[in-house]
Amino acid sequence: MSEVMKKMLVLDFDGTLFQPGKFISDQDLKLLKALANMNVVRVIATGRSLFSLKKVIDMSFPIDYLILSTGVGILDWRSQKLIRSYDMEGGLVDEIIAILKRRRHSFFVHQPAPQNHKFFYYDGIAPRQDFTRRFELYRDFARPLKQRKRGMAAGQILVISEELQQIKEELQPLMHRINIIRTTSPLDGRSMWVEIFDKRVNKALAAQFLAERLNISVRNIVALGNDYNDLDLLNWAGSAFVVHTAPEELKEKFQIIKNADDGLLIHIMPLLQRG
Repeated sequence: MSEVMKKMLVLDFDGTLFQPGKFISDQDLKLLKALANMNVVRVIATGRSLFSLKKVIDMSFPIDYLILSTGVGILDWRSQKLIRSYDMEGGLVDEIIAILKRRRHSFFVHQPAPQNHKFFYYDGIAPRQDFTRRFELYRDFARPLKQRKRGMAAGQILVISEELQQIKEELQPLMHRINIIRTTSPLDGRSMWVEIFDKRVNKALAAQFLAERLNISVRNIVALGNDYNDLDLLNWAGSAFVVHTAPEELKEKFQIIKNADDGLLIHIMPLLQRG
């Protein structure tokens, strides 16, 4: 790849590149490899932690950068070095936890990247099925919240709840210091999660950091997503697409690409090939 990179492709992972049947099409892999010789920077922007992503792809996967945990960290894929990360400082985390506990929410407090597959958990008044399912999946990395020391920083806080607006109202005094994003559960594809981050964290801000670092104009950035946590990225990118399984409100706003065995990238290659 040449030193000056003219375009960037930013792909969500689960439900987008990693299709609902839990596969990546051979055609998409082939085209991702081809983009390396076409002056295109290849980026995955995922809600997953690095640990979780590496359960389904390895070091040979043809990308240049990884935006992990919705923008908590950015990894240079070839060197495996973390080039940027934003955590919530411990005092802020203490305040958020106090509010969530008072309201009896069920939530997880994740450690800073790249160790943010490890977390403390608190099961509130009526833990939802998705809370139990996620706990069981990562049981080896889970500790009860009472074992957390006050003042510990966190990469993110994940609340298993459908009540996005309620949580925003409860955390209103802290909104100038945090960013709250809703996302659809990757476990059942239906439940809603509410994620709380440092105010400097979302996929768009992470992609913007890379674009500025690599001297790529936003008009030459193509983004493809499938869920609410992609919204900032899709609004920011020069060209934006969603898959046909995305929520209706996203499909009303962005161009739609149909998930298929022959892949997704074939539909946006003309944009990436254009001079």
